[in-house]
Amino acid sequence: MPTAALCAGFLVSATLTFAVASFVGLALGVHLLPAKVRLFAALLCCVALVVLDVWALRRRSMCPVTFRRQTPKNLVFRYGDTRGALIWGLDTGLAVTTFRVSAVTWALIGLGLLNVAPWWQGFAYGVGFCLPIAVAILLVPRRRDHQDGTPREPYWISTMLNRRRGIVQGAALLTAIGSCAAVAVAVAS
Repeated sequence: MPTAALCAGFLVSATLTFAVASFVGLALGVHLLPAKVRLFAALLCCVALVVLDVWALRRRSMCPVTFRRQTPKNLVFRYGDTRGALIWGLDTGLAVTTFRVSAVTWALIGLGLLNVAPWWQGFAYGVGFCLPIAVAILLVPRRRDHQDGTPREPYWISTMLNRRRGIVQGAALLTAIGSCAAVAVAVAS
């Protein structure tokens, strides 16, 4: 149940965050600009964020654009397993309130503001988070505590991911570069 609550919270807030960006762009009349202008602005946005990702990768740091905060780890102790997981998902799904490895999230929000990407892209973003996290939580075997034999949280997963953060950042950077190329082709055609 906590895993479902975490994923539900993440999906709801991610979908709302990206939808709000798209609807703000609509309210500002961005959709009335010629498609070439919006695509060129999207290209500039993506290129700037790729530069930031290259800079972060070279410095071996996180994305420099995001807030330097993490979802409070004590939510489960304060609100219980299910409500704590739901609140955790709602917070992290906002996409801009916590540490991020890559600026790709900001590029997606920019594409939404420019009405270049659909309003529902946040749902796809949420699914991209929820599927791997659900697999890690539900299918990865937990190690037993040496002292009392209770199953422990598989901290080795986060340790492994942190050690390989550069690989993840590199993959995100390649994705962003590919997106820049796709937008550049759309601008040129």
